Amino acid sequence: MWRISDSNEESIILEKIKRRRQCDNQNEENDENEVSEDRLSDLPDSVLLHILSFLNTKHVVRTCILSTRWKHLWKRTPAVTLYTSRFSISKQFPIFVSKILTLRDTSTALHALDLDCGGVIEPPLLKKILNYICSHNTNLQELGISVTGDTDLVMSCVFSCRALTSLKLSLYPRGCYNSTPTLFPKSLNMPALTNLDLTNFTFCGGENGCAQPFLAFSRLNSLVIRSCTVKDGQTLNISSETLVNLAMHNNSPEFDKIELSAPSLCTFTFIGSPYQQICGDGLSSVKQVNIDARHFLTWEKLPMVLLSWLQDLANVKLLTVSSITLQVCWHVLRL
Repeated sequence: MWRISDSNEESIILEKIKRRRQCDNQNEENDENEVSEDRLSDLPDSVLLHILSFLNTKHVVRTCILSTRWKHLWKRTPAVTLYTSRFSISKQFPIFVSKILTLRDTSTALHALDLDCGGVIEPPLLKKILNYICSHNTNLQELGISVTGDTDLVMSCVFSCRALTSLKLSLYPRGCYNSTPTLFPKSLNMPALTNLDLTNFTFCGGENGCAQPFLAFSRLNSLVIRSCTVKDGQTLNISSETLVNLAMHNNSPEFDKIELSAPSLCTFTFIGSPYQQICGDGLSSVKQVNIDARHFLTWEKLPMVLLSWLQDLANVKLLTVSSITLQVCWHVLRL
């Protein structure tokens, strides 16, 4: 009797173990299925293309090896990002760019293009890229060009892009070792522009000695000015009813004053040597200020200029200054 009982009990135990193993195996299969499931590829094309638009084009093209679904998807991305820094061999860049511009789906609207060449770009390649931009500028909203090359050709292309909401330009003439600034046009018809970022430009002054380069941008929200100067004038007037954020970096000492006529200005960021006095009704609306002053001993007036800035901006809610800025202020207070 005990043997029979033991046998029955043994059978019951074995059956339970068998069932448990079956359940475990089933769970493992389910886990494997969950792991192998490609949720990304199940997303609609519109979502995938939006995700790809945030990547460098070199990385976007590499997704073509993932599966058949991805093979031609890169050709329909609305954004093209071309950086020479992504190529270890410089000769690869022009070959890659030529293939991208040739193979990209012509029926897909181009919404954004960002070109950043660390050095000099060969004229034929620059011309090819600019021609492509001009032929696809109807829906182009964001444009960034950072090159050393034919600046007149670049500006001619920019003139044709009237639907832009964001423009970033860093231009240096080919063969000019003194970094001759590019002349910023007095009239630039871009009614939708909200973000403007300029490096190495000259703004022309008028009969009153005041340059007012931004009057035409009725929707301007953010403005960045780097390594810029004023020609035929001593005052740079930044006039905009809509401007909220202003940043100025390492600008030329060749003009004396910055006049702010921006009643909506909220944030002001400055990096460099404070050569110019700042004045205007735009100061009263500023809530946040960031200053990283670079003091050169050859300019004895710089500490006093900086101190006058801080006095004029005394009512801001948030002030951030660098350690060098504090040293300059301390130097003034000890005099």
